[in-house]
Formats: sequence, C-alpha cells, structure tokens
Amino acid sequence: MSRLMMAVAASLLLVGCAHDPDIRAGRDNTFGMTAKSPPEYLNCVKAELPDTATTYVVQNQDALELFVASTDPNKAEGLVKVQGSAGRQQFSAYQRDAWYDKGRLLDAALMCSRV
Repeated sequence: MSRLMMAVAASLLLVGCAHDPDIRAGRDNTFGMTAKSPPEYLNCVKAELPDTATTYVVQNQDALELFVASTDPNKAEGLVKVQGSAGRQQFSAYQRDAWYDKGRLLDAALMCSRV
C-alpha cells in the first residue's frame, strides 16, 4: 500500500473516532416534557444513575441542569436540562458515548418525565 493511501486511511480512521467536544452537539440525546418540578425531575434522574456517578446540579439562568462527571460541557459524560413554567417543564438530555451503558441516562430522563 502506498504512503498516500496509508495516510488517507489513517486520516479517515481518526476522523471517524473524533466526537464533538460539547456534549450538547453530540448525537446521543432525547427531549420531552414533564409535569414534575425541576428538582423533583432531576432527583428522579439522579436516582436512576449508578451510585458511583458523580453529579452536579447547577442553576443556570432559567434552567436547572444535572451534569454527570463534570460541569464542563466539553468534559461531562451526561447533561440533563429542565426548564419551563409550573406544570409544563421541558427537558433535554445528552449523553456522551451512550452505547457504553446502553443509554442509561437517556432512559432515566424519559422514564422520569412520566407522572
């Protein structure tokens, strides 16, 4: 195989392995609505995570956010954001490498949205 072909193959492999640094730009996400209050909803999501998961709850303008592993969106393993008016909260959930644990955070976000 020529050097050019090897360089092209290596470049394609590296590009395929790259992922978006900001978790909100990734493909593993889900969105929806919940009637639960933001603290009640995020407590439910947090309870579905492994005991070893490090989580942080952050009030950010008009939203309450639950970060997993780091509060930096470029390093966080997961993020669940909930905002809206009483009785009608909108949530967004993002998980880096969801294939690794079969989307546990995304499943928790959907399950907890139900009343």
